[in-house]
Amino acid sequence: MKRWIILLLCLISLPLQAAWYKTIGSAAIINNDEEYARQQAIQDALRQAILKAGASVSSIQKLSNGALTRDDFQIRANSEVRQYQLLDEEIRDARIFVRVRSYIVADRSGCSGGLYAKDISLIRFNWQHKDDARYGQIYQLDRAVTRALFDRLGQQRQVFVTRSWLDNNLGVEPGKIQQGDSDFAQQIQALAVQTDSQYLIFGSIVDASLQQPDQGIADNIFPGAWFKTPLRRFTLQLYLYDGLTGQLLEQPFYQTQANWTFDKEAVVDPISQDFWQSSYGMEITSTLNRITEELKGRLQCERPTARIIRIDGLDYHINLGKTNGLKVGDRFRILHKADFTDVNGQEHALRNAAAGTMEVTKVYPENAVLRPLSQYAAGNIQVSDLAELE
Repeated sequence: MKRWIILLLCLISLPLQAAWYKTIGSAAIINNDEEYARQQAIQDALRQAILKAGASVSSIQKLSNGALTRDDFQIRANSEVRQYQLLDEEIRDARIFVRVRSYIVADRSGCSGGLYAKDISLIRFNWQHKDDARYGQIYQLDRAVTRALFDRLGQQRQVFVTRSWLDNNLGVEPGKIQQGDSDFAQQIQALAVQTDSQYLIFGSIVDASLQQPDQGIADNIFPGAWFKTPLRRFTLQLYLYDGLTGQLLEQPFYQTQANWTFDKEAVVDPISQDFWQSSYGMEITSTLNRITEELKGRLQCERPTARIIRIDGLDYHINLGKTNGLKVGDRFRILHKADFTDVNGQEHALRNAAAGTMEVTKVYPENAVLRPLSQYAAGNIQVSDLAELE
């Protein structure tokens, strides 16, 4: 079965790169709704194609505005996904797999920040209800999911430089975050220095419980009954921090479910291929792909900010380098730290921009050297001041 996409294109004059990509997408079939699963699988395949192309993801987010008709899959999108062809599909283990050939036009020059990769680190996710892990004994799922997301972000080298993932638990409490806990903000800033990162990601597995169909009826007739393929939820709360200020930037929420195909007494290793190739593991993979796309879309146009890590005369060393895309001649402005505490005792991050401009004179893999231009009064720059790309 083949369908061609019909697109309403927004033509732009910026430099473009275009190519064909073949990708495989999948989605869980819930309540025998194959048509909806097919749409989700096609979107999954197109998301992967866009990631391969190095494009932004705004077009794929607009796919949900489209409607699947009998003959055509009509969507509204920008000039990134020009067309696609659904080559074939297969249903197995309550999932639909589609192979898609798509023509992607990638605009990589839409924002100046998009030319530079941002330093990012992950802190091991936690369990909100660890008892959810008892079926399958998947108590290491938090570590496995954190590592899998870290690896995916690391593949997006045009956008991210993955510094490290910390295998410890910060004990994040959403209430403290919303109340602006200053101690936690300072902890985030300290972790940013420790990992040499501008951005930090933390997450909490909110729900990984089993959903057994007609549970009430089954329990009345057969107490403790186990259904052959119960549904299992996967709900993840994510937190994205600016490590330089300690501020929470985003806290997106992801929720999905898939068939749990393992036996009731099975012990399942969440690092194993058996787990990741199961319907549940594949659904988590699809969620992680979506997270990767959204983080990429959120951060790719942000201007990278460096810390002054050393001062040697008129040479100012920063913690960004060639790995981030820096080159000789790039210019930065200095931001002096000016944090303050309000009348309620809450701390606020504040940066005052200094007059003048700094220019990159030397570039190394992980760091670079700035020098002030002739008009710049550099005497008050200190270690830990920030340098923002102009």
